[in-house]
Amino acid sequence: MDHGHALLIQVLEDRRPSWLRRKGITMLEIGSTREALPSQDSTRKLAEFCQQHGWRFTTCDMDPANTERAAALFESMGVPFEAVTDKGEDYVSRTTKEFDVVYVDAYDFDHGKHSAARQARYEEFLGSRIDQRDCEIMHLEVMKGLNRSGRRNCLVVIDDTWQKEPNGPWLGKGPLAVPWALTHGWDLIEVDSDRKAVVLERMSPGRQLISPFFAPRPVGV
Repeated sequence: MDHGHALLIQVLEDRRPSWLRRKGITMLEIGSTREALPSQDSTRKLAEFCQQHGWRFTTCDMDPANTERAAALFESMGVPFEAVTDKGEDYVSRTTKEFDVVYVDAYDFDHGKHSAARQARYEEFLGSRIDQRDCEIMHLEVMKGLNRSGRRNCLVVIDDTWQKEPNGPWLGKGPLAVPWALTHGWDLIEVDSDRKAVVLERMSPGRQLISPFFAPRPVGV
């Protein structure tokens, strides 16, 4: 099963077909590819999508090994895309760029099965092992930053975020980010229970905020 990047591409094709014909759309990925597995490899797949449609693409990650791989990929593709080494929440809070599309798949949630090597990278760059509360806060700070750097009608997909039942608590990476977004100018437009990812849209001025307890029909149901 593909991850949230596949949902993002599907939503763009289904809900934003006019954008596919518009040059200069800007996409940001927060959390660059670490392992190029068939169902993952989001940096490559999103970069290829942007190349196909004449969009601009930036990927951001705290780990320089990941952004170095991304930069090498972009060079091999012959595209002027950017790989930024920074924490995602810091980058969106201070960048001068504005984004139309954002894919968030950064700080891992704590599912108890992370490898020693992955834990070591967190300890090296953040000074601590993977922590669920820190994961939730990081994604909350990203959404707050996107209130600054996300354009009107910006689409955001947060990976590894789901509910076990409609109107139940959010799990994974988004327990803080999704409720905050729903009360600060964002609309929840899709929940994919298979890919465990959600799609948020920044509302245009004048649109009514939806209830934070609203749960759209999950994809495939």
